[in-house]
Amino acid sequence: MGELYLGLDIGTKNIKATIISENGEIVEKTSVPVYDLIVQPKEDFAERSAVALWERIKETLAHLKSLQRVTAICVDSTSGTFTLIDKEHKEFYNLIMYNDSRGKTEAKELRERSDAAKDFEKFLPIVPQLVIPKLLWLKKNFEHFNKVGHLLHENDYAVFKLSGSIATSSNSAGKSHALLEGLGYLKKAYEDVELPLEIMPEIRPIGGIIGYTNQEAAKLGLPIGTPIVNGVTDASAGDITSGALNPGQANFTIGTSLTVHAVVNKLSPDEHGRFYYKTYVNNAYLAGGFTNAGTASFDSMSRTMKMSLDELTEAAKVVPPGSDGIMACSEWYGVRVPKTYPQVKGFFIGLSEKNISPGHIFRSLLEGSSMTLRLMLSAVEEVTGTTFYDLRASGGASKNTLFMQIVADALGKDVKVVEEPDSALGSALIAAWAVGKQNMDHLVDRTVKIKSEFKPNLENKAAYDQLVQKYNRVVEALANTL
Repeated sequence: MGELYLGLDIGTKNIKATIISENGEIVEKTSVPVYDLIVQPKEDFAERSAVALWERIKETLAHLKSLQRVTAICVDSTSGTFTLIDKEHKEFYNLIMYNDSRGKTEAKELRERSDAAKDFEKFLPIVPQLVIPKLLWLKKNFEHFNKVGHLLHENDYAVFKLSGSIATSSNSAGKSHALLEGLGYLKKAYEDVELPLEIMPEIRPIGGIIGYTNQEAAKLGLPIGTPIVNGVTDASAGDITSGALNPGQANFTIGTSLTVHAVVNKLSPDEHGRFYYKTYVNNAYLAGGFTNAGTASFDSMSRTMKMSLDELTEAAKVVPPGSDGIMACSEWYGVRVPKTYPQVKGFFIGLSEKNISPGHIFRSLLEGSSMTLRLMLSAVEEVTGTTFYDLRASGGASKNTLFMQIVADALGKDVKVVEEPDSALGSALIAAWAVGKQNMDHLVDRTVKIKSEFKPNLENKAAYDQLVQKYNRVVEALANTL
């Protein structure tokens, strides 16, 4: 069968493992739940035990029958989740999850104390979920902070357990203020807030070998000395399996949130902080934007109307573009585009006797999310000078064909809905690309499956061109009022 490559994905809900052949064919896959490990001891806190996670990783690997024939490994995990080990390399603090926001005060402190971090906001906006605010909180509140030996991101921790090596990639360490050019960290930001930079893992290139399996890994069935390849976050690994690899391609995921990951070939600062940058494969970058324009408003309307999403969609199909005058904002937790306005939340404008129906209201929400997506992608195009010709869609809401057609019409671009991106597969592809010297584009072409494709209706696009201008003006007006 030739060489086999293992991808290990440590997600919020599950650990997934996928083994592929040198041709990119899936040989074996398995999954073990980990959602039950997450604890929230206080408001804004989200943690899970690193030791318990390692036991689940071992359980996942034990399910794989082809493990002994694996010739390279790559691990991905959630972005910004990390743990601490002491100077004897023992775990002594839980994994602090990516969505933990205990560092609200410390995020403000970082912006006030560090001009370097403030200037870097053009590439990485400061939010409590970043690593430095959490580290500042730990320095103030964890009595054994002076005993910290190393900080390990979640996938770094798995690599450390399998090999004893401590290293990361600039993609995995993106929320740690890793440099986007060169290998290292924004040193001045750490100095400004008096955090020890020496505890941070060394940054090495994506795709490089960062360790080899040790005796501990051999006990699990992995061949000792198997190379471990430096990987990326789970979202970036999922981008690989969406087929978005090269500049001009983008992947947007519509689930609870709406997230855009667009591939670009240069770094151009966004003065409005609408999106962030991460390093990526093929010497490219990801321009990423998170918005609240996901399914929360759809689900809420379904409950309010006492109609299923399918019923609301059928009702919305007979409503014309523009919803007969209703304009809706589906960012019910704060607007991110055209600029970040947390005080501006979901709204409906233009209600009348003609359009006060479930179909009109639901379509206006679908159109509102499409306007948000268009504004985010347009921001990336405007700032980077990249024209996006290939849009890949995934996530639960991508199954709604009316929604996808509205997106295609609003953007005036073809939209391809892909099979659900598989981060474990993405990591396995990185291993095959790096160690097996496989061409990444060829590997992805063989593995990515397009479920459906939507072409824009140019008449509808003309209507949405006018709508997005009105939407922009309304959001700006509300931001100046609220």
